[in-house]
Amino acid sequence: MSSILPASLQEGYLPFFMLYTCIAGIGHTAWCYLNPPSSALRMFSGPQAPPPTTLAAHIYAVKNFYTCAMRLYAVYNLNNRPVYNLAMLSYAGVIWLYLTEYAVWKTAQGKDAAVALTTSGIGLAWMVLQRGWYLR
Repeated sequence: MSSILPASLQEGYLPFFMLYTCIAGIGHTAWCYLNPPSSALRMFSGPQAPPPTTLAAHIYAVKNFYTCAMRLYAVYNLNNRPVYNLAMLSYAGVIWLYLTEYAVWKTAQGKDAAVALTTSGIGLAWMVLQRGWYLR
């Protein structure tokens, strides 16, 4: 089992957090494909939210999948500057998505966006603070 685990797991707790976000994101990707759009897109239930559609759920699932893929690749290559930057960008992208959906477009409610904003905020802050350690 240890042969398939990334070596970066020996370098601190950040890779574990990133793996957690990957697993959660892949789980949500599957949820978006296997459940009705009203369930899969529940986090977009703000006053201006359009009716949930299968297409929107699938697009959101693909977004989740590629952000998870970037993070998973980064876990295995955490000392690679461009890959590290892409993983940071994936957390910043989630923050941008939920902040704009909540504050600008009014398609998400604060309680619905809180988990994604908190998790991505922690991930981005952690990566910024530990950048020097992993990219030495």
